[in-house]
Amino acid sequence: MLKNFKFDDFMLRLVSAVVLLSIAICSLYLGNFVYSLFVLFLSIILFYETCKLLNPKITTRILSLQLIAVFFVLVVHLRNGAFDSSFLLFLPAILLIFTCGPNRLLSFCTGLLLLVSLMTFFELKLHFGTITLLWLVTCVIVTDLAGYFVGRIAGGPKVWPFISPNKTWSGLVGGWFFSLLFGSFFMIYFEASLFVLLLSLIVSISSQIGDFYESWLKRRIKKKDSSGLIPGHGGFMDRFDGFIGGAVGFKACLLFINPSLVMF
Repeated sequence: MLKNFKFDDFMLRLVSAVVLLSIAICSLYLGNFVYSLFVLFLSIILFYETCKLLNPKITTRILSLQLIAVFFVLVVHLRNGAFDSSFLLFLPAILLIFTCGPNRLLSFCTGLLLLVSLMTFFELKLHFGTITLLWLVTCVIVTDLAGYFVGRIAGGPKVWPFISPNKTWSGLVGGWFFSLLFGSFFMIYFEASLFVLLLSLIVSISSQIGDFYESWLKRRIKKKDSSGLIPGHGGFMDRFDGFIGGAVGFKACLLFINPSLVMF
């Protein structure tokens, strides 16, 4: 029945999902120190790709300065906590304005989104706990895989053909539906608030927005991949764009709700 459907990149998505979830679980259960090192490493890689993407001619000296600023801001944030160092997240984004040439507003917005998402991943582990972080990571993965399958099987109108020619409305809705199912499981199993369902949907939608944003960014700069750091698979940002969007969506929700409502 499914032989006529194209699932040519399914293995890439499946392997990526398994690897990312495995790394997340390992780093989480090895303790806060290992997890923090993993997020710091990922931060440097993502900002390296962002700088090279926005300004391919960036010098090694300027690039090093940018990466040092990112490392410094995240370490200070990790040491002092969200409320004492939130203002610092503007520093790397402001630096991107000067280091990435003509794409000034785009550079600032991209840098800000990256820092907010990375700081959120620190806060999730240190202030919310392992289960909450696993919920967010798995919710993004479920959204991506469900959207892929439903979109390929059901087909239908495209969402934004110029930016992402393969994404359909059926795939988007499929991702939302299965993220709600996943949220229902967590709500029942951990006896959590009903609000978890709404938050699962918001994380699902924001992860899809993160995917679209990265696709739009690459289209604007006329690049196919964020980098070639993963041979045959593009760059790290190509694999983490949904997690960046999901984390930003979660952080936005925390501005308006009591954090205890989403702790498992």
